[in-house]
Amino acid sequence: MLQTGLAYHARSIVNYASFEAARAGSVAHAGLASMRLAFARAMTTYYGGGRNLAELADSFAAAQLDLATALRIEIVSPTRESFDDYHSPAAAQRLQTSARVLPSAQLGVLDCPTERANCNADPASNRSGQTLADANLLKLRVTWGLPPAKQVPLAGRFFTWALRTLDPDDEDAFRRGLVEAGRIPLVSQVTLRMQSDAIENAAILPRTRASGDSPAPAATPLPGCAPTDPLCTPDPASADTPPETPLSGGEDGTPAVDGNGSDGETRPETDSSDPTEDVEDTEDAEEEPEC
Repeated sequence: MLQTGLAYHARSIVNYASFEAARAGSVAHAGLASMRLAFARAMTTYYGGGRNLAELADSFAAAQLDLATALRIEIVSPTRESFDDYHSPAAAQRLQTSARVLPSAQLGVLDCPTERANCNADPASNRSGQTLADANLLKLRVTWGLPPAKQVPLAGRFFTWALRTLDPDDEDAFRRGLVEAGRIPLVSQVTLRMQSDAIENAAILPRTRASGDSPAPAATPLPGCAPTDPLCTPDPASADTPPETPLSGGEDGTPAVDGNGSDGETRPETDSSDPTEDVEDTEDAEEEPEC
């Protein structure tokens, strides 16, 4: 229980540091160095904090030293394919960079960069599966390893042993390296709107197949409800009472109608002067199928 509490305490600090990293990236063109620096500053208190500038500087230095090998920041969005669809040569020239750039201005009126008006802005058919506004959402996935010095001696070793046992073939080399080093991996994700033009860098991931290519679920029709019924309550009569099956007098299922307008139901007795007609009516009634 104590180790679990320490892990949750560390997770809350990592969530805050991840938000600070996203804030820094949103105004610094999604720059990885700016995000790592902001994350380290937010983690200073976890690595000791301080009561004066000298102590804070020492804690900040300790955080940077430890995070150099224990921190990974991945940009989940925009993806590589987002730059394929919406990169702006004019924005790259304005920022004086040779990397591809995503414009972040006038997203309410522009579907494509102004100099690429014919780009494919349809998420259903383009490579990124995003609109230009979607591509300007900065989504980060931050992975950090809880150091052994911050773990309960026996419980921490049990945590890492359980991770190695439950997932011995972990495909993530970085996460597997954290576990081998005795660290407990903690993952945090955060999303913010870009406030500057994103510049493509090594932290930007390609679009995963699971994120956009899975078939959409079948649409479920809405129930038919009257506009005056906000609760959309079904009619008890229609919900509990089965529909009546009309009596059929032929193979096509149409009700039998005789010359007297009879639909197969029993009529009141009427006087008839022709006994032959009464016999014919009786035979017709016997031939009708029972419901």
